[in-house]
Amino acid sequence: MIKTILLIFLVTVISNSTAQTIIMDEEEGTLILPEVNIATKTPTYSITLKQIDDDSNEVILELNTYTPINNSGIYYDPYTTILHIPKLVMGGETYNQARFQLLPTSNKSPMKFHMIGVESENNTTAISVKATIETEPVNATEDAADDIAIWVHPQDPSQSTIIGTQKQNGLMVYDLTGKEIQYLADGKMNNVDLRYNFSLGEEKVTIVTASNRTNNSIAIYKVNPDTRKLEDIADRAIVTGLKSSIYGLCMYHNKTSNKYYVFINDKAGSVEQWELYDNGGLVNAALTRSFSVSSQVEGCVVDDILGHFYLGEEVVGIWKFSADPKSNNKGHLIDTTDKNGNATLEIEGLAIYYIDEQEGYLIASNQGNSTFTIYNRAGSNEYLGRFKVGTNYELGIDEVDDTDGLDVINLPLGEAFPYGVFIAQDGINTMPSTNQNFKLIPWEHIADKFGLQKATSYKLH
Repeated sequence: MIKTILLIFLVTVISNSTAQTIIMDEEEGTLILPEVNIATKTPTYSITLKQIDDDSNEVILELNTYTPINNSGIYYDPYTTILHIPKLVMGGETYNQARFQLLPTSNKSPMKFHMIGVESENNTTAISVKATIETEPVNATEDAADDIAIWVHPQDPSQSTIIGTQKQNGLMVYDLTGKEIQYLADGKMNNVDLRYNFSLGEEKVTIVTASNRTNNSIAIYKVNPDTRKLEDIADRAIVTGLKSSIYGLCMYHNKTSNKYYVFINDKAGSVEQWELYDNGGLVNAALTRSFSVSSQVEGCVVDDILGHFYLGEEVVGIWKFSADPKSNNKGHLIDTTDKNGNATLEIEGLAIYYIDEQEGYLIASNQGNSTFTIYNRAGSNEYLGRFKVGTNYELGIDEVDDTDGLDVINLPLGEAFPYGVFIAQDGINTMPSTNQNFKLIPWEHIADKFGLQKATSYKLH
């Protein structure tokens, strides 16, 4: 996440709405914004204010124009408290579609803005979709929500749940209406994943794992299908061998050997693969593989059928390795964040939408510009397009910004999600402004925009 703080006074001096390149004065540390459109609460219009008195100590602004905001000018939306600048040069770097979030300050302080997203020169415009449901906010302020996993109820898919991390202190479980049904204050859980039909004693269970940064361990649970809540089944504290604190996590079920694994990683780029096993009715784990890439990683996902392990190196791109613990650890990049790629800085969450044994889609969150990239699951992972989650004004659900984790599933989950659901963490939750949460988008809203398949018959488990 880019940690730039700017002090900006929102005043306008001319009314021309033509897009301009704004250049940071490095010596003064200031931006001169020749025009700022002040957006209203509707998605259609904005107000441009013009300074009319330059001599007095008090700045006086008057209404100058009232125009659509879908022009290329700079504008500030007081409803989402986000300042948009179409092109910005700062620190020698050029940014497209720079966005700054207003930070809380006292009434006597200047307005402070934190850069939350940019779009690099090589990116095309993202197609917009809308969320139809959002979860209740997590029970912690600031940066707390992160990753999610979708659990499908074995008898009634409409009773399925969303398992989300609250990385300041635990896990949260929601129903498909977004209502919280469980909170486990078990540690600083960062990423979460699950797999079905794990043999534990005399039963088959859904096993859930999470990366616990409190003690650098792999937390292990099962889902109780009667209560839809999580129950701890770890045999011991599975403390990792990572030099840096545990960070990202994803799971893998090898269909041939029927073995279950957990991939974990850290901010130094190290990766470990652990095999899970039943140890007298509780779950233990053994380290089977270690390797690394050159810089910070987090998001990962495994294609259980094709045996691919995908890993997001945040400033480099998306790697593809073999998920086999006996493999040679050689991977290749399927996309990059440089000018030759379609991804952007801060690759975060990764998830797979399954169609059948071979086909489907890999989806990645690009935290740097709050968009999501889609790739073919088969073959060489062809890039298919980019989307963002915009504001649903009709339902009062704000846009998705600064996304960490995501998940997607192809199975129908009741009337609200007949073709499955895509879920993304929202790092800046507004309408009203409150703690972070997770947004739910029906799969067909994405599929129909890109001409993608809507498969509901294939079950991974």
